[in-house]
Amino acid sequence: MCAIAGCISFADAPDCRELLAAMRHRGPDACRQFVHGRVAIGAARLAIVDAEHGAQPMRDPESGTAVVFNGEITNAAELREELSRRGHRFRGRCDTEVVLAAFVAWGEAAADRLTGMFAIAVRFPDRLLLLRDRHGIKPLAFHCDARNDSFLFASEAKAIAVVLPQPPSLDLTTLADFAVLGTPVDGATFFETITELRPGHMMAVTWQDRVRTGPQRTFAGSARAATATPAARVREAQADERFEAALIAAVRRHCVADTEIVVSLSGGLDSAVLALVVAEQAGRPPRTFTVAENADHPDAVAAERLARSLGAEHEFLAVSFDAFLAAIPATLRAVEQPDLAAGPLFALLCHRIGLTARCCLNGEGADELMGGYAAYRTPERSLAAIETALRRVRRAELTPREGVFTRIEALRAAENSSGLRDALLAHDRADPLERGHLQPVDRLSMAASVEMRVPYLDDDLGQLLEALPPSVVVGPPGASGKAILRRFAAHRYGERARAIVTRPKLMMPEAARGHLTRFRGLCERAIPDRALQSSEFGGLFDDKSDFVLFEMFRRQVFAKGELSDIQEVMAEMAGRPEAARAAP
Repeated sequence: MCAIAGCISFADAPDCRELLAAMRHRGPDACRQFVHGRVAIGAARLAIVDAEHGAQPMRDPESGTAVVFNGEITNAAELREELSRRGHRFRGRCDTEVVLAAFVAWGEAAADRLTGMFAIAVRFPDRLLLLRDRHGIKPLAFHCDARNDSFLFASEAKAIAVVLPQPPSLDLTTLADFAVLGTPVDGATFFETITELRPGHMMAVTWQDRVRTGPQRTFAGSARAATATPAARVREAQADERFEAALIAAVRRHCVADTEIVVSLSGGLDSAVLALVVAEQAGRPPRTFTVAENADHPDAVAAERLARSLGAEHEFLAVSFDAFLAAIPATLRAVEQPDLAAGPLFALLCHRIGLTARCCLNGEGADELMGGYAAYRTPERSLAAIETALRRVRRAELTPREGVFTRIEALRAAENSSGLRDALLAHDRADPLERGHLQPVDRLSMAASVEMRVPYLDDDLGQLLEALPPSVVVGPPGASGKAILRRFAAHRYGERARAIVTRPKLMMPEAARGHLTRFRGLCERAIPDRALQSSEFGGLFDDKSDFVLFEMFRRQVFAKGELSDIQEVMAEMAGRPEAARAAP
Protein backbone atom coordinates (compact mmCIF):
# COMPACT_ATOMS: atom_id res chain seq x y z
CA MET A 1 0.00 0.00 0.00
CA CYS A 2 1.40 3.38 -0.89
CA ALA A 3 1.16 6.62 -2.79
CA ILE A 4 2.22 6.52 -6.41
CA ALA A 5 3.08 9.46 -8.64
CA GLY A 6 4.79 10.31 -11.90
CA CYS A 7 5.81 13.06 -14.26
CA ILE A 8 6.48 13.36 -17.98
CA SER A 9 8.15 16.65 -18.87
CA PHE A 10 9.52 18.36 -21.94
CA ALA A 11 10.00 21.70 -20.18
CA ASP A 12 12.13 20.61 -17.19
CA ALA A 13 13.88 17.55 -15.84
CA PRO A 14 11.14 15.13 -14.75
CA ASP A 15 10.82 14.87 -10.97
CA CYS A 16 7.89 13.52 -8.93
CA ARG A 17 9.38 13.93 -5.45
CA GLU A 18 7.23 16.98 -4.67
CA LEU A 19 4.11 14.98 -5.56
CA LEU A 20 5.22 12.17 -3.27
CA ALA A 21 6.04 14.59 -0.45
CA ALA A 22 2.45 15.86 -0.57
CA MET A 23 1.22 12.28 -0.01
CA ARG A 24 3.81 10.99 2.43
CA HIS A 25 1.04 10.10 4.90
CA ARG A 26 0.11 7.29 2.51
CA GLY A 27 3.58 5.79 2.60
CA PRO A 28 5.69 6.64 5.64
CA ASP A 29 8.17 3.75 5.32
CA ALA A 30 10.14 4.68 2.19
CA CYS A 31 10.03 7.13 -0.71
CA ARG A 32 11.86 6.72 -4.02
CA GLN A 33 11.61 7.66 -7.68
CA PHE A 34 13.01 6.23 -10.91
CA VAL A 35 13.93 8.67 -13.68
CA HIS A 36 14.71 7.70 -17.25
CA GLY A 37 14.59 10.12 -20.15
CA ARG A 38 11.57 12.39 -19.90
CA VAL A 39 9.72 10.18 -17.40
CA ALA A 40 9.86 9.92 -13.61
CA ILE A 41 7.74 7.49 -11.58
CA GLY A 42 7.81 7.09 -7.82
CA ALA A 43 6.18 5.65 -4.72
CA ALA A 44 5.92 6.35 -1.01
CA ARG A 45 5.47 2.93 0.58
CA LEU A 46 3.47 1.58 3.50
CA ALA A 47 4.91 -1.92 3.86
CA ILE A 48 2.26 -4.59 4.50
CA VAL A 49 3.77 -7.65 2.75
CA ASP A 50 7.49 -8.47 2.43
CA ALA A 51 9.03 -5.24 3.64
CA GLU A 52 12.51 -6.43 2.66
CA HIS A 53 11.87 -7.09 -1.04
CA GLY A 54 9.00 -4.75 -1.88
CA ALA A 55 10.82 -1.46 -2.52
CA GLN A 56 9.35 0.67 -5.30
CA PRO A 57 9.71 1.68 -8.08
CA MET A 58 10.53 -1.84 -9.26
CA ARG A 59 12.31 -2.34 -12.59
CA ASP A 60 13.05 -5.28 -14.86
CA PRO A 61 16.56 -4.59 -16.23
CA GLU A 62 16.22 -6.85 -19.27
CA SER A 63 13.05 -5.32 -20.72
CA GLY A 64 13.42 -1.85 -19.21
CA THR A 65 9.88 -2.04 -17.82
CA ALA A 66 9.30 -0.38 -14.44
CA VAL A 67 6.24 -0.27 -12.19
CA VAL A 68 4.77 1.57 -9.21
CA PHE A 69 1.72 0.06 -7.56
CA ASN A 70 -0.78 1.00 -4.86
CA GLY A 71 -3.05 -1.70 -3.47
CA GLU A 72 -3.28 -5.43 -3.05
CA ILE A 73 -3.44 -8.16 -5.71
CA THR A 74 -5.64 -10.88 -4.28
CA ASN A 75 -4.65 -13.51 -6.87
CA ALA A 76 -0.91 -12.81 -6.55
CA ALA A 77 -0.20 -16.39 -5.41
CA GLU A 78 -1.83 -17.91 -8.49
CA LEU A 79 -0.08 -15.48 -10.83
CA ARG A 80 3.26 -16.11 -9.11
CA GLU A 81 2.85 -19.84 -9.68
CA GLU A 82 1.95 -19.38 -13.36
CA LEU A 83 4.82 -16.95 -13.97
CA SER A 84 7.25 -19.30 -12.20
CA ARG A 85 6.26 -22.06 -14.59
CA ARG A 86 7.16 -19.68 -17.43
CA GLY A 87 10.65 -19.38 -15.99
CA HIS A 88 10.40 -16.18 -13.94
CA ARG A 89 12.42 -16.18 -10.73
CA PHE A 90 11.06 -14.16 -7.81
CA ARG A 91 13.28 -12.59 -5.13
CA GLY A 92 10.55 -12.12 -2.53
CA ARG A 93 6.83 -12.48 -1.75
CA CYS A 94 5.45 -8.99 -2.42
CA ASP A 95 2.72 -8.54 -5.01
CA THR A 96 4.53 -5.60 -6.66
CA GLU A 97 7.07 -8.08 -8.02
CA VAL A 98 4.19 -10.16 -9.40
CA VAL A 99 2.67 -7.09 -11.07
CA LEU A 100 5.99 -6.24 -12.74
CA ALA A 101 6.56 -9.81 -13.92
CA ALA A 102 3.01 -10.02 -15.28
CA PHE A 103 3.39 -6.90 -17.43
CA VAL A 104 6.82 -8.03 -18.65
CA ALA A 105 5.36 -11.42 -19.63
CA TRP A 106 1.98 -10.41 -21.06
CA GLY A 107 2.15 -6.67 -21.78
CA GLU A 108 -1.12 -4.79 -21.43
CA ALA A 109 -3.02 -8.11 -21.39
CA ALA A 110 -1.75 -8.56 -17.81
CA ALA A 111 -4.44 -6.13 -16.68
CA ASP A 112 -7.14 -8.73 -17.44
CA ARG A 113 -5.43 -11.20 -15.10
CA LEU A 114 -5.24 -9.00 -12.01
CA THR A 115 -7.81 -9.13 -9.21
CA GLY A 116 -7.94 -7.02 -6.09
CA MET A 117 -7.69 -3.32 -5.36
CA PHE A 118 -5.06 -1.44 -7.30
CA ALA A 119 -3.85 1.67 -9.04
CA ILE A 120 -0.82 0.91 -11.20
CA ALA A 121 1.57 2.80 -13.44
CA VAL A 122 3.72 0.74 -15.82
CA ARG A 123 6.62 2.49 -17.52
CA PHE A 124 7.27 0.59 -20.74
CA PRO A 125 10.19 1.86 -22.91
CA ASP A 126 7.77 3.56 -25.30
CA ARG A 127 4.74 4.44 -23.17
CA LEU A 128 3.30 4.87 -19.70
CA LEU A 129 0.27 2.73 -18.85
CA LEU A 130 -2.10 3.72 -16.03
CA LEU A 131 -4.85 1.41 -14.75
CA ARG A 132 -7.31 1.01 -11.84
CA ASP A 133 -9.26 -1.86 -10.34
CA ARG A 134 -12.80 -2.53 -11.51
CA HIS A 135 -14.54 -0.92 -8.51
CA GLY A 136 -12.18 2.05 -8.15
CA ILE A 137 -11.12 1.11 -4.62
CA LYS A 138 -7.71 2.73 -5.10
CA PRO A 139 -7.65 6.21 -6.65
CA LEU A 140 -5.53 7.61 -9.49
CA ALA A 141 -5.71 11.17 -10.83
CA PHE A 142 -3.89 12.84 -13.72
CA HIS A 143 -3.30 16.21 -15.38
CA CYS A 144 -2.04 17.00 -18.88
CA ASP A 145 -1.15 20.64 -19.46
CA ALA A 146 -2.66 22.63 -22.33
CA ARG A 147 0.63 22.73 -24.27
CA ASN A 148 1.03 18.96 -24.06
CA ASP A 149 4.60 19.28 -22.80
CA SER A 150 3.95 17.83 -19.31
CA PHE A 151 1.83 15.13 -17.69
CA LEU A 152 1.35 14.37 -13.99
CA PHE A 153 -0.35 11.52 -12.16
CA ALA A 154 -0.82 10.84 -8.45
CA SER A 155 -2.89 8.90 -5.94
CA GLU A 156 -4.54 12.13 -4.80
CA ALA A 157 -5.80 14.98 -6.98
CA LYS A 158 -4.90 17.59 -4.37
CA ALA A 159 -1.24 16.54 -4.58
CA ILE A 160 -1.29 17.47 -8.27
CA ALA A 161 -3.04 20.75 -7.45
CA VAL A 162 -0.26 21.62 -4.99
CA VAL A 163 2.56 21.31 -7.55
CA LEU A 164 0.91 22.99 -10.54
CA PRO A 165 2.38 26.43 -11.35
CA GLN A 166 -1.14 27.83 -11.63
CA PRO A 167 -3.46 26.34 -8.95
CA PRO A 168 -6.60 24.93 -10.56
CA SER A 169 -9.95 26.61 -10.01
CA LEU A 170 -13.11 25.01 -8.66
CA ASP A 171 -14.79 23.05 -11.46
CA LEU A 172 -18.35 24.41 -11.56
CA THR A 173 -19.63 21.59 -13.74
CA THR A 174 -18.46 19.09 -11.14
CA LEU A 175 -20.18 21.18 -8.49
CA ALA A 176 -23.40 20.91 -10.51
CA ASP A 177 -22.96 17.14 -10.86
CA PHE A 178 -22.39 16.86 -7.11
CA ALA A 179 -25.43 18.99 -6.28
CA VAL A 180 -27.67 16.70 -8.37
CA LEU A 181 -26.31 13.21 -7.64
CA GLY A 182 -24.26 13.70 -4.50
CA THR A 183 -21.01 12.65 -6.21
CA PRO A 184 -18.85 13.69 -9.16
CA VAL A 185 -19.27 11.52 -12.26
CA ASP A 186 -17.21 10.18 -15.15
CA GLY A 187 -13.84 10.78 -13.54
CA ALA A 188 -14.36 14.50 -12.97
CA THR A 189 -12.86 16.12 -9.88
CA PHE A 190 -13.54 19.44 -8.18
CA PHE A 191 -10.23 20.65 -9.63
CA GLU A 192 -10.38 22.05 -13.16
CA THR A 193 -7.91 20.19 -15.45
CA ILE A 194 -7.45 17.25 -13.03
CA THR A 195 -9.23 13.99 -13.89
CA GLU A 196 -9.63 10.62 -12.21
CA LEU A 197 -8.87 7.53 -14.27
CA ARG A 198 -12.16 5.63 -14.35
CA PRO A 199 -12.52 2.29 -12.52
CA GLY A 200 -11.76 -0.78 -14.59
CA HIS A 201 -10.00 1.35 -17.22
CA MET A 202 -6.48 1.77 -18.53
CA MET A 203 -4.89 4.66 -20.41
CA ALA A 204 -1.63 4.86 -22.35
CA VAL A 205 0.48 8.03 -22.42
CA THR A 206 3.30 8.56 -24.97
CA TRP A 207 5.96 11.26 -25.27
CA GLN A 208 7.79 10.92 -28.60
CA ASP A 209 7.56 14.60 -29.65
CA ARG A 210 4.95 15.80 -27.16
CA VAL A 211 2.72 14.27 -24.52
CA ARG A 212 -0.22 12.37 -25.95
CA THR A 213 -2.88 10.70 -23.82
CA GLY A 214 -4.77 7.83 -25.39
CA PRO A 215 -8.42 6.98 -24.74
CA GLN A 216 -9.47 5.30 -21.52
CA ARG A 217 -10.16 1.65 -22.34
CA THR A 218 -11.95 -0.96 -20.26
CA PHE A 219 -10.38 -4.26 -19.31
CA ALA A 220 -11.91 -7.39 -17.84
CA GLY A 221 -10.47 -6.93 -14.36
CA SER A 222 -10.67 -10.62 -13.49
CA ALA A 223 -9.52 -13.74 -15.27
CA ARG A 224 -11.99 -15.95 -13.40
CA ALA A 225 -15.69 -16.09 -14.21
CA ALA A 226 -17.89 -15.65 -11.19
CA THR A 227 -20.57 -18.09 -12.25
CA ALA A 228 -21.29 -20.66 -14.93
CA THR A 229 -25.01 -20.95 -14.24
CA PRO A 230 -27.40 -18.37 -15.76
CA ALA A 231 -28.73 -16.13 -13.01
CA ALA A 232 -32.37 -16.81 -13.82
CA ARG A 233 -31.91 -20.53 -13.12
CA VAL A 234 -30.19 -20.16 -9.74
CA ARG A 235 -32.30 -21.32 -6.82
CA GLU A 236 -31.91 -19.70 -3.41
CA ALA A 237 -30.17 -22.72 -1.87
CA GLN A 238 -27.75 -22.87 -4.80
CA ALA A 239 -27.04 -19.15 -4.54
CA ASP A 240 -26.47 -19.37 -0.79
CA GLU A 241 -23.99 -22.22 -1.18
CA ARG A 242 -21.95 -20.34 -3.77
CA PHE A 243 -22.14 -17.09 -1.80
CA GLU A 244 -20.85 -18.80 1.34
CA ALA A 245 -17.84 -20.24 -0.48
CA ALA A 246 -17.10 -16.96 -2.27
CA LEU A 247 -17.36 -14.82 0.88
CA ILE A 248 -15.10 -17.04 2.98
CA ALA A 249 -12.54 -17.18 0.16
CA ALA A 250 -12.71 -13.39 -0.20
CA VAL A 251 -12.05 -12.78 3.50
CA ARG A 252 -9.21 -15.29 3.46
CA ARG A 253 -7.59 -13.52 0.49
CA HIS A 254 -7.93 -10.15 2.23
CA CYS A 255 -6.19 -11.43 5.35
CA VAL A 256 -2.87 -12.09 3.59
CA ALA A 257 -0.35 -9.79 5.25
CA ASP A 258 2.84 -9.74 7.28
CA THR A 259 1.16 -7.48 9.79
CA GLU A 260 -1.84 -7.81 12.10
CA ILE A 261 -5.31 -7.60 10.52
CA VAL A 262 -7.88 -5.75 12.65
CA VAL A 263 -11.58 -5.14 11.99
CA SER A 264 -13.58 -1.91 12.08
CA LEU A 265 -16.94 -2.74 13.71
CA SER A 266 -19.83 -0.40 12.91
CA GLY A 267 -22.38 -2.31 14.98
CA GLY A 268 -24.10 -3.51 11.82
CA LEU A 269 -24.33 -6.76 9.90
CA ASP A 270 -21.54 -6.22 7.33
CA SER A 271 -18.61 -5.67 9.68
CA ALA A 272 -19.97 -8.21 12.19
CA VAL A 273 -19.88 -10.94 9.55
CA LEU A 274 -16.29 -10.02 8.67
CA ALA A 275 -15.24 -10.31 12.31
CA LEU A 276 -17.01 -13.67 12.65
CA VAL A 277 -15.36 -15.07 9.50
CA VAL A 278 -11.91 -13.79 10.45
CA ALA A 279 -12.20 -15.31 13.94
CA GLU A 280 -13.30 -18.63 12.47
CA GLN A 281 -10.59 -18.77 9.79
CA ALA A 282 -7.74 -17.56 12.02
CA GLY A 283 -8.76 -19.62 15.04
CA ARG A 284 -8.68 -16.49 17.21
CA PRO A 285 -10.65 -13.25 17.28
CA PRO A 286 -9.24 -10.14 15.60
CA ARG A 287 -8.81 -6.92 17.51
CA THR A 288 -11.83 -4.70 16.84
CA PHE A 289 -12.44 -0.94 16.82
CA THR A 290 -15.65 1.10 17.00
CA VAL A 291 -16.45 4.81 17.01
CA ALA A 292 -19.62 6.66 18.04
CA GLU A 293 -20.79 9.77 19.88
CA ASN A 294 -20.88 7.94 23.21
CA ALA A 295 -20.70 4.46 24.69
CA ASP A 296 -24.50 4.23 25.01
CA HIS A 297 -25.05 4.64 21.28
CA PRO A 298 -26.85 1.56 19.84
CA ASP A 299 -24.04 0.98 17.32
CA ALA A 300 -21.44 1.05 20.09
CA VAL A 301 -23.49 -1.28 22.28
CA ALA A 302 -24.03 -3.79 19.43
CA ALA A 303 -20.35 -3.74 18.45
CA GLU A 304 -19.18 -4.22 22.04
CA ARG A 305 -21.61 -7.09 22.52
CA LEU A 306 -20.32 -8.88 19.42
CA ALA A 307 -16.67 -8.31 20.35
CA ARG A 308 -17.35 -9.71 23.82
CA SER A 309 -19.03 -12.81 22.35
CA LEU A 310 -15.94 -13.38 20.19
CA GLY A 311 -13.55 -12.81 23.06
CA ALA A 312 -11.95 -10.02 21.03
CA GLU A 313 -9.83 -7.21 22.40
CA HIS A 314 -12.13 -4.28 21.65
CA GLU A 315 -11.38 -0.57 21.58
CA PHE A 316 -14.12 2.06 21.56
CA LEU A 317 -13.57 5.70 20.62
CA ALA A 318 -16.07 8.26 21.88
CA VAL A 319 -16.03 11.53 19.90
CA SER A 320 -17.31 14.72 21.52
CA PHE A 321 -19.16 17.39 19.55
CA ASP A 322 -16.18 19.75 19.87
CA ALA A 323 -13.86 17.07 18.50
CA PHE A 324 -16.36 16.42 15.69
CA LEU A 325 -16.36 20.12 14.72
CA ALA A 326 -12.58 20.38 14.96
CA ALA A 327 -12.12 17.42 12.59
CA ILE A 328 -14.36 18.79 9.82
CA PRO A 329 -11.78 20.94 7.95
CA ALA A 330 -9.15 18.21 7.68
CA THR A 331 -11.83 15.67 6.72
CA LEU A 332 -13.11 17.80 3.83
CA ARG A 333 -9.61 18.45 2.58
CA ALA A 334 -8.75 14.75 2.75
CA VAL A 335 -11.82 13.52 0.85
CA GLU A 336 -11.48 16.26 -1.81
CA GLN A 337 -15.20 17.03 -1.87
CA PRO A 338 -17.69 18.95 0.30
CA ASP A 339 -19.32 15.83 1.74
CA LEU A 340 -19.35 15.00 5.43
CA ALA A 341 -21.66 12.13 6.50
CA ALA A 342 -19.75 10.41 9.30
CA GLY A 343 -16.38 11.47 7.88
CA PRO A 344 -14.95 13.12 11.01
CA LEU A 345 -15.77 10.08 13.14
CA PHE A 346 -14.23 7.70 10.61
CA ALA A 347 -11.17 9.94 10.26
CA LEU A 348 -10.63 9.96 14.02
CA LEU A 349 -11.21 6.19 14.20
CA CYS A 350 -8.56 5.62 11.51
CA HIS A 351 -6.06 7.68 13.45
CA ARG A 352 -6.80 5.63 16.56
CA ILE A 353 -6.35 2.37 14.59
CA GLY A 354 -3.13 3.71 13.09
CA LEU A 355 -1.54 4.04 16.51
CA THR A 356 -1.22 0.24 16.80
CA ALA A 357 -2.18 -1.34 13.45
CA ARG A 358 -1.56 -0.93 9.74
CA CYS A 359 -4.21 -3.07 8.08
CA CYS A 360 -7.97 -3.16 8.77
CA LEU A 361 -11.00 -4.88 7.25
CA ASN A 362 -14.03 -2.70 6.48
CA GLY A 363 -17.57 -3.56 5.34
CA GLU A 364 -17.86 -1.00 2.49
CA GLY A 365 -19.62 -2.22 -0.64
CA ALA A 366 -22.02 -4.64 1.00
CA ASP A 367 -24.96 -2.23 0.88
CA GLU A 368 -24.45 -1.42 -2.81
CA LEU A 369 -23.96 -5.03 -3.89
CA MET A 370 -26.70 -6.51 -1.70
CA GLY A 371 -29.29 -3.73 -1.49
CA GLY A 372 -28.88 -2.64 2.10
CA TYR A 373 -29.96 1.00 1.87
CA ALA A 374 -33.39 2.18 2.92
CA ALA A 375 -33.62 3.96 -0.44
CA TYR A 376 -34.12 0.59 -2.13
CA ARG A 377 -37.34 0.12 -0.16
CA THR A 378 -38.74 3.46 -1.41
CA PRO A 379 -36.84 4.08 -4.68
CA GLU A 380 -39.41 6.62 -5.91
CA ARG A 381 -38.28 9.02 -3.17
CA SER A 382 -34.68 8.76 -4.32
CA LEU A 383 -35.59 9.64 -7.89
CA ALA A 384 -37.80 12.50 -6.71
CA ALA A 385 -34.92 13.92 -4.63
CA ILE A 386 -32.62 13.80 -7.66
CA GLU A 387 -35.23 15.56 -9.82
CA THR A 388 -35.63 18.27 -7.15
CA ALA A 389 -31.86 18.77 -6.97
CA LEU A 390 -31.68 19.07 -10.77
CA ARG A 391 -34.25 21.86 -10.69
CA ARG A 392 -32.20 23.70 -8.05
CA VAL A 393 -29.08 23.43 -10.19
CA ARG A 394 -30.89 24.77 -13.24
CA ARG A 395 -32.24 27.71 -11.22
CA ALA A 396 -28.64 28.45 -10.24
CA GLU A 397 -27.84 28.55 -13.99
CA LEU A 398 -25.37 25.68 -13.81
CA THR A 399 -25.38 22.72 -16.19
CA PRO A 400 -24.34 19.20 -15.16
CA ARG A 401 -22.39 16.88 -17.41
CA GLU A 402 -24.17 14.77 -19.97
CA GLY A 403 -23.39 11.75 -17.82
CA VAL A 404 -25.73 13.08 -15.12
CA PHE A 405 -28.65 13.18 -17.54
CA THR A 406 -27.78 9.70 -18.81
CA ARG A 407 -27.98 8.37 -15.26
CA ILE A 408 -31.26 10.15 -14.55
CA GLU A 409 -32.81 8.83 -17.76
CA ALA A 410 -31.80 5.27 -16.80
CA LEU A 411 -33.72 5.70 -13.53
CA ARG A 412 -36.70 7.33 -15.23
CA ALA A 413 -36.94 4.45 -17.69
CA ALA A 414 -37.80 1.95 -14.96
CA GLU A 415 -41.35 0.70 -15.46
CA ASN A 416 -42.30 0.00 -11.84
CA SER A 417 -41.03 0.14 -8.28
CA SER A 418 -39.17 -3.16 -8.60
CA GLY A 419 -37.53 -2.03 -11.83
CA LEU A 420 -36.58 1.30 -10.27
CA ARG A 421 -35.04 -0.50 -7.32
CA ASP A 422 -32.86 -2.59 -9.64
CA ALA A 423 -31.92 0.52 -11.65
CA LEU A 424 -31.02 2.33 -8.44
CA LEU A 425 -28.88 -0.63 -7.38
CA ALA A 426 -26.99 -0.46 -10.69
CA HIS A 427 -26.61 3.30 -10.30
CA ASP A 428 -25.26 3.05 -6.75
CA ARG A 429 -22.71 0.40 -7.73
CA ALA A 430 -21.01 2.94 -10.03
CA ASP A 431 -20.09 6.54 -9.14
CA PRO A 432 -21.85 6.68 -5.73
CA LEU A 433 -19.91 3.63 -4.54
CA GLU A 434 -16.57 4.75 -5.93
CA ARG A 435 -16.69 8.49 -5.30
CA GLY A 436 -19.09 8.64 -2.35
CA HIS A 437 -17.76 5.72 -0.30
CA LEU A 438 -14.55 4.08 -1.50
CA GLN A 439 -12.56 7.24 -2.10
CA PRO A 440 -13.41 8.81 1.28
CA VAL A 441 -12.54 5.50 2.99
CA ASP A 442 -9.24 5.37 1.12
CA ARG A 443 -8.35 9.02 1.72
CA LEU A 444 -9.25 9.08 5.41
CA SER A 445 -7.60 5.76 6.25
CA MET A 446 -4.45 6.55 4.29
CA ALA A 447 -4.25 9.95 5.99
CA ALA A 448 -3.63 7.83 9.10
CA SER A 449 -1.28 5.42 7.25
CA VAL A 450 -3.81 2.58 7.54
CA GLU A 451 -4.58 0.17 4.71
CA MET A 452 -8.35 -0.34 4.66
CA ARG A 453 -9.38 -3.56 2.91
CA VAL A 454 -12.91 -4.18 1.63
CA PRO A 455 -13.57 -7.94 1.20
CA TYR A 456 -17.16 -7.48 -0.02
CA LEU A 457 -15.69 -5.92 -3.18
CA ASP A 458 -13.51 -8.94 -3.90
CA ASP A 459 -13.69 -9.48 -7.66
CA ASP A 460 -15.09 -12.99 -7.57
CA LEU A 461 -17.60 -12.23 -4.83
CA GLY A 462 -18.70 -9.01 -6.52
CA GLN A 463 -19.20 -10.69 -9.89
CA LEU A 464 -21.21 -13.46 -8.27
CA LEU A 465 -23.53 -11.00 -6.53
CA GLU A 466 -24.00 -8.95 -9.67
CA ALA A 467 -24.90 -12.12 -11.61
CA LEU A 468 -27.48 -13.45 -9.15
CA PRO A 469 -31.15 -12.37 -9.29
CA PRO A 470 -31.77 -9.30 -7.10
CA SER A 471 -34.67 -11.08 -5.39
CA VAL A 472 -32.24 -13.74 -4.10
CA VAL A 473 -29.54 -11.25 -3.08
CA VAL A 474 -31.61 -8.33 -1.78
CA GLY A 475 -34.82 -10.06 -0.76
CA PRO A 476 -38.45 -9.10 -1.45
CA PRO A 477 -39.41 -5.45 -2.06
CA GLY A 478 -39.87 -3.54 1.19
CA ALA A 479 -37.68 -5.91 3.23
CA SER A 480 -34.47 -4.91 5.03
CA GLY A 481 -32.17 -5.93 2.16
CA LYS A 482 -28.99 -8.02 2.09
CA ALA A 483 -31.09 -11.16 2.45
CA ILE A 484 -28.31 -13.41 1.20
CA LEU A 485 -25.87 -12.08 3.83
CA ARG A 486 -28.46 -12.46 6.59
CA ARG A 487 -29.11 -16.06 5.58
CA PHE A 488 -25.36 -16.75 5.56
CA ALA A 489 -24.87 -15.31 9.06
CA ALA A 490 -27.88 -17.11 10.52
CA HIS A 491 -26.97 -20.44 8.92
CA ARG A 492 -23.25 -20.43 9.72
CA TYR A 493 -23.13 -18.66 13.09
CA GLY A 494 -26.59 -19.28 14.52
CA GLU A 495 -27.28 -17.74 17.91
CA ARG A 496 -24.03 -15.74 17.92
CA ALA A 497 -25.25 -13.77 14.91
CA ARG A 498 -28.97 -13.63 15.69
CA ALA A 499 -28.97 -10.17 17.30
CA ILE A 500 -27.00 -8.71 14.40
CA VAL A 501 -29.13 -10.39 11.71
CA THR A 502 -32.40 -9.14 13.19
CA ARG A 503 -31.17 -5.69 14.25
CA PRO A 504 -32.85 -2.80 12.38
CA LYS A 505 -30.64 -1.25 9.73
CA LEU A 506 -28.64 1.82 10.82
CA MET A 507 -26.38 3.51 8.26
CA MET A 508 -22.82 4.56 9.04
CA PRO A 509 -23.74 8.25 9.67
CA GLU A 510 -26.00 7.00 12.47
CA ALA A 511 -22.92 6.86 14.70
CA ALA A 512 -22.73 10.65 14.32
CA ARG A 513 -26.45 11.33 14.01
CA GLY A 514 -26.66 13.47 17.14
CA HIS A 515 -23.59 15.48 16.17
CA LEU A 516 -24.91 15.98 12.64
CA THR A 517 -28.28 17.15 13.95
CA ARG A 518 -26.59 19.52 16.38
CA PHE A 519 -24.31 20.81 13.61
CA ARG A 520 -27.31 21.48 11.34
CA GLY A 521 -28.99 23.40 14.14
CA LEU A 522 -25.86 25.42 14.75
CA CYS A 523 -25.64 26.30 11.04
CA GLU A 524 -29.34 27.15 10.87
CA ARG A 525 -28.99 29.64 13.72
CA ALA A 526 -25.62 31.07 12.68
CA ILE A 527 -26.23 31.55 8.94
CA PRO A 528 -28.90 34.09 7.93
CA ASP A 529 -31.01 33.46 4.84
CA ARG A 530 -29.37 36.43 3.13
CA ALA A 531 -26.04 34.58 3.13
CA LEU A 532 -27.48 31.94 0.81
CA GLN A 533 -29.40 34.48 -1.25
CA SER A 534 -26.34 36.65 -1.85
CA SER A 535 -24.01 33.78 -2.78
CA GLU A 536 -23.74 32.55 -6.35
CA PHE A 537 -23.70 29.02 -4.94
CA GLY A 538 -26.32 29.35 -2.19
CA GLY A 539 -29.19 28.21 -4.38
CA LEU A 540 -27.58 24.79 -4.85
CA PHE A 541 -28.23 23.76 -1.26
CA ASP A 542 -31.50 23.11 0.55
CA ASP A 543 -29.74 22.84 3.91
CA LYS A 544 -27.55 25.55 5.45
CA SER A 545 -25.15 22.98 6.85
CA ASP A 546 -24.43 21.73 3.32
CA PHE A 547 -23.71 25.32 2.29
CA VAL A 548 -21.35 25.76 5.25
CA LEU A 549 -19.51 22.55 4.35
CA PHE A 550 -19.13 23.72 0.77
CA GLU A 551 -17.72 27.07 1.90
CA MET A 552 -15.36 25.29 4.31
CA PHE A 553 -14.22 22.99 1.50
CA ARG A 554 -13.75 25.90 -0.92
CA ARG A 555 -11.61 27.78 1.59
CA GLN A 556 -9.59 24.72 2.55
CA VAL A 557 -8.80 23.61 -0.97
CA PHE A 558 -9.07 26.61 -3.29
CA ALA A 559 -8.26 29.61 -1.07
CA LYS A 560 -5.10 28.64 0.75
CA GLY A 561 -4.33 30.67 3.82
CA GLU A 562 -7.94 31.64 4.53
CA LEU A 563 -10.04 30.57 7.51
CA SER A 564 -9.55 26.96 8.60
CA ASP A 565 -11.82 26.74 11.66
CA ILE A 566 -15.43 25.72 10.95
CA GLN A 567 -16.93 28.18 13.45
CA GLU A 568 -14.79 31.02 12.11
CA VAL A 569 -16.04 30.23 8.62
CA MET A 570 -19.64 30.36 9.83
CA ALA A 571 -18.96 33.66 11.54
CA GLU A 572 -17.44 35.10 8.38
CA MET A 573 -20.38 33.84 6.29
CA ALA A 574 -22.86 35.32 8.72
CA GLY A 575 -21.09 38.64 9.08
CA ARG A 576 -21.55 38.29 12.85
CA PRO A 577 -18.52 36.72 14.59
CA GLU A 578 -20.43 36.23 17.80
CA ALA A 579 -23.06 34.05 16.07
CA ALA A 580 -20.75 31.11 15.52
CA ARG A 581 -19.49 31.25 19.09
CA ALA A 582 -22.95 31.14 20.62
CA ALA A 583 -23.78 28.06 22.63
CA PRO A 584 -25.48 25.39 20.46
